[in-house]
Amino acid sequence: MKKGIIADEISSDLETSFRKMRERGYAYAELHNVFAKSIETLDAAEVREVKRLLQKYDLKVSNISSTIFFLCPLYDTDEVSLFNDAFCAVRGDLDTHLSWLENACRIAGELGCGYIRLFPFRFPDNRKGPYGTEADMERIVSAMKRASDIAEAFPVTLVVENCPYSHLPKGQMTLEMVRRVNRDNVRLLYDPANSYRAVRENVPEAYLGWTLQKEARELAAEVRHMHVKDYHYDPAVQSKPFLHVPSGSGDLPYEEIFRIFDDSGFSGVCSLEPEAGEEGALLSMDWMNGLTAFF
Repeated sequence: MKKGIIADEISSDLETSFRKMRERGYAYAELHNVFAKSIETLDAAEVREVKRLLQKYDLKVSNISSTIFFLCPLYDTDEVSLFNDAFCAVRGDLDTHLSWLENACRIAGELGCGYIRLFPFRFPDNRKGPYGTEADMERIVSAMKRASDIAEAFPVTLVVENCPYSHLPKGQMTLEMVRRVNRDNVRLLYDPANSYRAVRENVPEAYLGWTLQKEARELAAEVRHMHVKDYHYDPAVQSKPFLHVPSGSGDLPYEEIFRIFDDSGFSGVCSLEPEAGEEGALLSMDWMNGLTAFF
């Protein structure tokens, strides 16, 4: 397995992020917020500047962490909003998002990256869960097939992230979706912490039975990229009981999960997404550096 980090977790300044990655021995950068824009919206000149900085610091891009399908209503009547103004994201209907996917594919080619992150559609503000129902799944699968058709013209694999703000927050749910899509260029981006913090009331009962360890074992063959962050659950904080903490200092059993993936032959990048500020990002990088049995 390889270690990496989402660059804007370290700093909003790309060169600062790249320099600190190199100082700590990281070779794989995942790109999301770049120049205060979501990566899939960069123009040709901006892509050339990213490429220049990658070459300067001898870094590879592990994943184009796009926001395609995140702020895209799954149903025409759905109203979706952004939970964090600092999270750059594209908006619009399905066709608009698919046009951004074409640009993301071109960017991936320019930067020598084989993966693009997609979301399984933000859950709406005006419709209560549970989400990921059979009707929801059918619509998501249909959209992913259209995305697959676009990506087929490029040497790129689409990796769908289980996101707690989406219709498919659990890894078991994105696994079911990928199996139904049944395309070689649609696989999984697994985030075990997202599964851990998924709101139970939003998840159909059929998807509530797996432990994180079972989920890791079942998903491993379909995963091409992983996000690594950590939470500490504190029920006393009733508004948001899942507290972001530096990776390795929370509740997630990462050594068990990494062992499962290592034993499965997973050779992709485990990309830190601490969401714990710059200091938390650097502490997370130091923690991962200490896991020499895996990286």
